Amino acid sequence: MGDLVQAAETFISKNLRAVLKSADFLELGVDDVKAMLKLENDEVNLELDSIDEDKYRSVVAWALHDLVDRRKNFSDLFHLIQLENLSKDFLIKVAQKEKLVCNSTDCMQPLVTSLFSRLSGSPAFKAKPGQSDEILMIGGLNCPQSVVKFNTKTNQWSNMPDTKIDRGFPSAVNYNQQILLMGGWPRLGPYYNSVEMLDLNDENPKWDSNLPSMGEKRGVVASALLNGGFNDTGHLSSCESYNPEEKKWSSIRKMNNRRTYHGLVSARGLLYALGGRVSNYATNTAECYDPRNGKWEYIPPMKTLRSGLTAVVLNNEIYAIGGYGLSSVEKYNLDTKTWIDVPSMNEERWDGLACVVDGLIWVFGGCDGKIVEFYDPTTNKRQVSTNMDRVRRYPCILSI
Repeated sequence: MGDLVQAAETFISKNLRAVLKSADFLELGVDDVKAMLKLENDEVNLELDSIDEDKYRSVVAWALHDLVDRRKNFSDLFHLIQLENLSKDFLIKVAQKEKLVCNSTDCMQPLVTSLFSRLSGSPAFKAKPGQSDEILMIGGLNCPQSVVKFNTKTNQWSNMPDTKIDRGFPSAVNYNQQILLMGGWPRLGPYYNSVEMLDLNDENPKWDSNLPSMGEKRGVVASALLNGGFNDTGHLSSCESYNPEEKKWSSIRKMNNRRTYHGLVSARGLLYALGGRVSNYATNTAECYDPRNGKWEYIPPMKTLRSGLTAVVLNNEIYAIGGYGLSSVEKYNLDTKTWIDVPSMNEERWDGLACVVDGLIWVFGGCDGKIVEFYDPTTNKRQVSTNMDRVRRYPCILSI
C-alpha cells in the first residue's frame, strides 16, 4: 500500500499543473487539497512563478466551487502558497481584484508584507497570522509588563511571560508567530523607540530585547506597518517599516496629518489611518497609503469624531470602533466608499482593543472597559462574552 501511495504522489508531482487545473481537483476535500499544495513540482522547464500562480488559481477555483462551505478553509489554504515566488504584478492584481483575499485580514497581512518587500527591493519576510482561537493582550499603563492570553472558545484567561520593560501605549504585530512589540512608555519617563520579540514557536518563549530600535521614539502608536504616534516633541506624521532579514528600520512617506490615538488597518494592499487626534483635537479624517506609488491620499471622513478608537477589517469593510466617550461603531465599505452606522457596543470604550477571530469582531478593555464582547456581522448583533481579567488601559492586542 505504501508503494502505491508513493507512486501516486510521484505521478502527481510530475503532472502537478495539469492536476491542479482538472475538474477532479474541485471535488477534493480540504485535507487532500492541503496535501496537494504541499507537493513539490517535478515538471521540467517551468518558470518558478508559474506553479505557484497555478496553485493560487486552483485554490480560488476550489473555494468558489462551493463557497458557502469552503470559505472558512480559504485562509488556511492561502497560507500554503509561496507568495515570495509570485511576481509583483501578480500580487498587485490579487490585492486589487480577488475578494476572497481582500476580505480576509489573515490573507491580506502576508500579501501586503510580500508586496512591500517587492516594491522596496528588500527580501520578503513571511507573515503567518495565528490560526488558533486565541488572542494575546500586552502591557498597558496600569499593568505595564503584564501579558495574558484569552481563548475565545473557553472564555479563559492565562498568563504569559512578562515583557522586559514597562510599556504603556505600545504596538505589536504577529509575523510568523513572532510577536514584535514596539514603542510605548512607562508610567513615568520618556517614550521608547525600543523593540522586543516573543517567539511563540519556542517551547518556552521569552521576550528578547536584542532587536534594532526604531528611528523615532513613539507612544500611542499604531502598526500594521508601524505608523504615527507621538514622542517628546509632539504628534507625529512619520512612518517606519522594519525589514527582519536585514534587521533594519527605514522611513516611508509621511501621513498627510500628524496623528495619535488613531486606528490603522490594512485592506486590499493599502494601509488606512483613521481618526485620532490632530493638533490636540479629535478628528474624523481618514487617509490611505498605496505602496505602489508611495502616497497617502484622503478617503471620505468618518461620520463621528473619534480619538482613541480601534479598527479592524472584516468582509470588505473597515470598522471604526469607539473612541473618547463613545460606544458607537461605524463601518466603511471599500467598494461603495461610504460610512454607515452599526449597532453600538454595550459600554463606552476609549482606547479599547479589537481583533477578528472566526468571523467575529472581539472587543476588549479601554480606560473604563470591564467586559469582553463580540459582534457578529451575519446577525448584526452584539453579545457579552465574559469580564476582563482586570481593567487594562492602553495595552495592545493581536490574534495568535
